Amino acid sequence: MSTPLVRILIVDDHELVGSGLRLLLERVDGVTVVGTCGDCATAWQSVQALTPDLVLMDVELPDGDGLALTGRMHEAFPAVHVLVLTARLGAEVEVRARAAGARGILAKTRAADALVTMVRRIASGELCFGETDGPAGRDTASTGAPARVALPKREGEVLQLVMRGLRNKEIAAELKISAKTVETYRSRVMKRFNCTSPAELVRHAIRTGLAQA
Repeated sequence: MSTPLVRILIVDDHELVGSGLRLLLERVDGVTVVGTCGDCATAWQSVQALTPDLVLMDVELPDGDGLALTGRMHEAFPAVHVLVLTARLGAEVEVRARAAGARGILAKTRAADALVTMVRRIASGELCFGETDGPAGRDTASTGAPARVALPKREGEVLQLVMRGLRNKEIAAELKISAKTVETYRSRVMKRFNCTSPAELVRHAIRTGLAQA
């Protein structure tokens, strides 16, 4: 009997989705599904009990944030890889997934073979981001994007926290400055890169490589 390529835990609060993913993956050679669950609490217990190689993580769960749970898992179980599945793929979600330590992100609207391919790639050690913006396995920052601009220290700190999805008050608490000062720094960064919204700023950061600063 051959050793499984990867042992998978599925975390999704929609039972039909979880069951469908299980049926799909159990037909894949070298893959075994060790469990399915639909909330953060059970997912945390399951990771401890089942020690999967890969967790398929939904973003929105009934008792919490799947990306926050991803970060918690990454800190406690660095050998457990996480592939984030989302119905709302965008720059902000991708940056938060990276920051949480996920190995990749995939839109739920993608075809089944895209999921299987990504599972195999992550199992072989690849990072899988930027799948909707360029060739597989490449970040948009490497495709002729503008050169990275060095930011003043405090502006860079504020930008990194914006990309983690923190609000002004949360950034202020993190940096021990006022929310008004945070807004000033954020406005400076947006003006520096001619961005008109935080979402546009995040997209620019990914495109230019600031997301990895």
